[in-house]
Amino acid sequence: MAQKRRSVSLSFVLLRFGIIMVGCMLLCCLLWYGLFIRLLNTGFFYNAYTSSLQVEKMLAGNPEAFVSPGDEFLPDYALFDRNGKVLESNTKGRKLKNLTNLLHENDYNMRVARHTYGDGSTIIIRYYYRSEFANPVWRSALPPFEYMWLASLGAALVLCLLFNTLWLRQRLAAKLKLFGEVSQKVGAQELDFTIPHAGIREYDQALDAMEHMKDALYNSLASQWAAQQEREAEIAALAHDLKTPLTLVGGNAELLLDEELPESSRRMVETIAASNERARQYVASFLEASAGEEEAFKINSLNDLFDQLISNTTAIAEARGVCMKVQNGLNGSANVQKDHLLRALENVVQNAIEHSPVGGSVYLTGSMADSGWQVTVCDEGPGFSKAALQHATERLWRGDTARGADGHNGLGLWFAAQVVKTHEGQLYLSNAKCGGVVTIKF
Repeated sequence: MAQKRRSVSLSFVLLRFGIIMVGCMLLCCLLWYGLFIRLLNTGFFYNAYTSSLQVEKMLAGNPEAFVSPGDEFLPDYALFDRNGKVLESNTKGRKLKNLTNLLHENDYNMRVARHTYGDGSTIIIRYYYRSEFANPVWRSALPPFEYMWLASLGAALVLCLLFNTLWLRQRLAAKLKLFGEVSQKVGAQELDFTIPHAGIREYDQALDAMEHMKDALYNSLASQWAAQQEREAEIAALAHDLKTPLTLVGGNAELLLDEELPESSRRMVETIAASNERARQYVASFLEASAGEEEAFKINSLNDLFDQLISNTTAIAEARGVCMKVQNGLNGSANVQKDHLLRALENVVQNAIEHSPVGGSVYLTGSMADSGWQVTVCDEGPGFSKAALQHATERLWRGDTARGADGHNGLGLWFAAQVVKTHEGQLYLSNAKCGGVVTIKF
């Protein structure tokens, strides 16, 4: 008994992804905070409240004289004389302008300090509650350390989210790829394989449905193949059984030709012998097809091919009292299987003869088309039924009651369509006012 394969639901996969992602983000935060403390302890940056401590230390005891702070002084400051002229500052540009404006304003600001010295000069100090680089060069060239450090945390969380999402996408895409592989094999009718296991319940349910479809298709194709093999065996057996009576007919016709016969009788015997020879060739072609053999393609004159078609079918038309009206406009040559193509065209013409009334006509036309050549056969029969227009070229189809004829076995137009297809041509069935029309284009 096969071991039951384990699978989890898609919801569980997504929940696991969420837990792993949150865990990775928490780990990033812990690493970020640990490195933050390590940098603080090594003096890489000043803490956020360092600026306020420096201001308190500078203004402690209300000093009477200004003492210039060093490069380690973090807040922005400007020293003005009695007339508002800048005497000293550690900033410039917009920041200096803002400090100048604060000199003339009396509004209270909790992050602005003001002190007037004994000589009448006034210092304006503006400080920020944020971490700053300890190195003055970095402090002047880069944004505040606190902003960059928070940005690094945001970038780490975004990367964590991105990597986890890509991991989930890759895992789900690998599972979805199984559907493409199965569909490709089923489409190519390569059905002798085992449906893989995805490990996700919803995916496995869909794959199980595809496995049922594969099994049903396999059984259907197996039945069709068995039926086709049976039909081909029947055709091969029929062709083999016909060889003996055809040999007898041909032998007797040759014996009659050795006798002194009236001219009319001799022509009839010659027609019998020629028709028997063509029938033997038909049987030989069926046996070759059943054995897997194939006629070689050779260059043949289209005009000679059409003349031979006329010669082979005129006697059949005369025997049934049908008039052949021929127009040969073919020229040049083509690479064809001569015997197969002649038999296919003869099947089409003979089909038209059989369905034309006594005294009627069959119109056989060969013409050159824009990019090739074509043969058109038109009879004066009842035409094709609606079902025949769709199915007459199918093997063993004999459902056309409108064109019912004795001896119709459902192979003639099928064989013609197969040969035309082998020559990369098209066979079209249609109806005209006079009767049925078969057009073969190459």
